Amino acid sequence: MPSIPVFCGKDCGGDACPLLAVVDEGHVTRVVNNPAGGKFLKGCRRGFNLPLEHYAPDRILTPLVRTGPRGSGQFRPVSWDEALSVTAERLAEIRARHGAAAVMNCSSAGSLGALHSTPALSNRFLNLFGGCTRLTGSWSNGAARFVLPYLLGEEWSVAGFDAATMQYSEMIILWGANVLETRLGCEVPQRVMEARRRGAEVVVIDPRRSATAQHAATWWIQCRPGTDVALMVAVLYVLITEGHINRSFITSHSVGFDRLERYVVGEDGGVPRTPAWAADICGVPAQEITRFARAYAAARPAMLLPGYSIQRVFAGEESFRLTVALQVATGNFGQRGGSTGAINSALPVPRVGRLEVPACPDQPVVPVVRWAEAILQGRDGGYPSDIHAVYLMGSNVLNQSNDVRKSAAALEKVDFVVCHEMFLTPTARYSDVILPVASALEKEDIGIPWLGNYLLYKPQVVPPRGQARNDYDILCDLADCLGFEPAFSGGRSAAEWIDHFIAESEVPDPDEFRRTGIYLAPDQERVGLADFAADPWRHPLSTDSGKVEIASERYEREHGFPAIPTWQSPPEDTRFPLRLITPKSPYRTHSQGSNLPDIRRLAPHALTMHPDDAASRGLADGDLVRVHNAHGETHIRVRLSEEVLPGVVCLLEGIWTELDGSGVDLAGSANTLTGTRGTAPAVACIMHAVGVEVERSAHA
Repeated sequence: MPSIPVFCGKDCGGDACPLLAVVDEGHVTRVVNNPAGGKFLKGCRRGFNLPLEHYAPDRILTPLVRTGPRGSGQFRPVSWDEALSVTAERLAEIRARHGAAAVMNCSSAGSLGALHSTPALSNRFLNLFGGCTRLTGSWSNGAARFVLPYLLGEEWSVAGFDAATMQYSEMIILWGANVLETRLGCEVPQRVMEARRRGAEVVVIDPRRSATAQHAATWWIQCRPGTDVALMVAVLYVLITEGHINRSFITSHSVGFDRLERYVVGEDGGVPRTPAWAADICGVPAQEITRFARAYAAARPAMLLPGYSIQRVFAGEESFRLTVALQVATGNFGQRGGSTGAINSALPVPRVGRLEVPACPDQPVVPVVRWAEAILQGRDGGYPSDIHAVYLMGSNVLNQSNDVRKSAAALEKVDFVVCHEMFLTPTARYSDVILPVASALEKEDIGIPWLGNYLLYKPQVVPPRGQARNDYDILCDLADCLGFEPAFSGGRSAAEWIDHFIAESEVPDPDEFRRTGIYLAPDQERVGLADFAADPWRHPLSTDSGKVEIASERYEREHGFPAIPTWQSPPEDTRFPLRLITPKSPYRTHSQGSNLPDIRRLAPHALTMHPDDAASRGLADGDLVRVHNAHGETHIRVRLSEEVLPGVVCLLEGIWTELDGSGVDLAGSANTLTGTRGTAPAVACIMHAVGVEVERSAHA
């Protein structure tokens, strides 16, 4: 049976995993790892499940137009001509009456690739349409992306590392990074396990016993969610007071550490931020904090890999300020086997063409976490535009953004909603037109990894099912209806764009690339900011000082927050004493696949709770419970386990919401419980350490 190169293109940090689709008489029987990826570039269940999505019986295979109320799921099948005509007419009408900014682009990264990237395609289309209201920030790492330029200048975007450099690490600190499940790069899980086998210390800091804590950790430190900054400050206290910091490196490579040091040891007028001080906040015993700090200081080199979870909390910006400060303080910054402590995916990828997005000057923008509020409040609420239409590609925004009830209200308010979709998601149910899109197996593309110095190629493995079409072709026809198809397509078909991208790439042998499905660039062991670390005078950063600005006067001046990173205690509400965390499922990417029975059976959805918390509430394993706070409520079965700390409950994100008539969720959808306030000053999403209460459900 022939095996054809493929990748899933999902937004999980492993979106460019080299895979093979095994085809028998035109049917994809399974997806497996591509041997051309070698020992370390491996896929996961998300990619192996591609046939389940492609052949799903509930897949949308014809355009649909809404016939019932929004959210009812009542649609009628129509021709492509009618669907495109309705969409073009409604968009043109709204643009004529209210301006192009009345259309909000709520697309996301449901599909990624050099051509079939839903963010790039939607932005290109709507900018040529005349513009739109665009969302800024990132659901994934908005707080980190916001704050890192203040520390590292423009070089924050090249401050990552290649996973192969983990082979040189004596210690790997996975701070809130559940890499065996959330990946954070195709190669990372295998490299971490190899490091453990050869004897490196693998420290996992996480409030629950994740798969990474269970299988990769040599040392698991349970830290209460939302308190990692307090733990980091206490580690710095030990490093400073016991003389473990690298003062010469600090002086030559950074500014402002002296101010942070005064804060840590209590010379700023506050209390010393000792391990005992931190233990009361984060729940890690003082002696364990001290032991960890000493081990961290002794390890040479030590890699600190911060996960995105630690910045999806109140004051999440402070966490990445401190991961960088810790790596500077220990001299591990920019060293082989060390890291900068910044976003791990920030390194250049091999040169390859990709679809460009034309500029759109004076485009109104809204923080992504506030998209629903911007619709509901408009200009009267201080937002830059009144929204009348929402365009959605690769996005189950109602389900995946904060505050499900508010998201539903926003989609109910606008005049027109169009989405490109494979399934009748909660968001699709609120749409007026649904355009059926191709699966990953049905479109040719080039894969560009989050982390790694390689490229992938996949042909169209099988023809599209039913009337499904790829996003690019859909938008070409829609642009034709609206009068700007030549500008959108550039006169090229999808296949011609792929040929063009490969022709202008650094790939030396395009035929070999297409045959094997992978191109590995020569250098697989890059270290972000290694030149600066080796010689900060010859390779300064683009910050004002040319160094890492641990104290940023610009940050303080522009936003009114302390120039140095500090512990900021989150607001407390005694009505909701439990802290909710919402991790990713290892079997699906966010909500993709949430509807598929074969995937759901792999891990029954439940709220994980510590037995002590359950006992104090009179709850038993398997009980149906009501989880609630000021944002909403959801009903779900409870699973008792000591995998989580007392005071912490865990609900995997991504399950499709099922709202009843009163706005109560009956499916265990995590974002029923999250709010739209966001962090400060980044206004990034808060998805962890959310206050909730749990009680027995009155539902049958």
